[in-house]
Amino acid sequence: MKLKWILAGMLSAVIMPVSAHAETIERIAAVAGDDVITLNDVRSEGKLRFAVKGKDLSDLDASPRRAEELEALVKELVQVRLIARQAKKNNISVGDREVDMQMQEMYRQSGHGEEDYRAMLEQEGLDWASYRAYMRSEIEAQFVIRSELAGQVAPSESDVIACAQEKAPDAENSVTVTLRQILIPELDVDSVSGLSTAAGSAFNGAWWNSLDSAHKQYAAGVHKLVSAHPEDFVKYVHQYSTGRSVERDGLLGAFSPGDLTRDFAPVFALKKGEIAPLITSGAGYHVMMAEDVTEGESESWKRAKEQCRDQIAMRESQRLIESWLSDLLGKNYVSILVNRDVSGEIE
Repeated sequence: MKLKWILAGMLSAVIMPVSAHAETIERIAAVAGDDVITLNDVRSEGKLRFAVKGKDLSDLDASPRRAEELEALVKELVQVRLIARQAKKNNISVGDREVDMQMQEMYRQSGHGEEDYRAMLEQEGLDWASYRAYMRSEIEAQFVIRSELAGQVAPSESDVIACAQEKAPDAENSVTVTLRQILIPELDVDSVSGLSTAAGSAFNGAWWNSLDSAHKQYAAGVHKLVSAHPEDFVKYVHQYSTGRSVERDGLLGAFSPGDLTRDFAPVFALKKGEIAPLITSGAGYHVMMAEDVTEGESESWKRAKEQCRDQIAMRESQRLIESWLSDLLGKNYVSILVNRDVSGEIE
């Protein structure tokens, strides 16, 4: 079973210092400053690093990119040693307390405890002390990078807005309208008069149409009256409206586009105190006034900007880390000696 759910960072590895006489008895895989990485280091550290990524070091034998992958592994070990030297230079130290805190968080997120991790490490032929050393190196690397790059990641607002416009092109601006209404309900009349003849049916239709027309004219009259005297809107609510909103002086609440059906779209063009055109819905006729209007960013726009800010920061962080690592390698003597001839000896 692979250790796919073991928490691992991009730049972490087990730090196993090499003794001064090691290069005389071991093939040298790389030199990083005054530190020597032997094939024995590659075997032991590489096995853990591969296990963390859900792979096995033996997979390297069958890989068509064997030499490239081996060289990449050795380069990671070089980076780890150089970062460790930088940590010492910056007076950064990581102890058991920091490792314990990180592992407790790892247990919480994964839902697995220490016993589970120990069992899986044992299945992979890895020991607990090596894994804790790996975690210590992981934390140390992150501390060093933060200390070196602190304050350098700051996504520009123009980049954030451009990203958000692609992600949510229609969400930038929003308006919230607080509404009052006068509801004139639809007619609830039985159109069947009991006449079954064709003449009777025609009479029923004509009667209903005339009643409906009169009802609409009534609603239009109320709308005209209220539009002429919007300051008396609450008074007209109690004179002409029906429904629960009457108890609240016609107050419905605050709404943004998307909260109401298309029938009510005109209310979002209102200014404070204005009366909307007469609105017809399945519930009847609505005479509506904008009690208050608030303009600003919509919630969906805010979410899009926040997501973009995180994405850009992550991308910028990655670029800065890669640039810093490149500079770190350039400032130190580094020689990666591993090649196809040597790669055959790691097993």
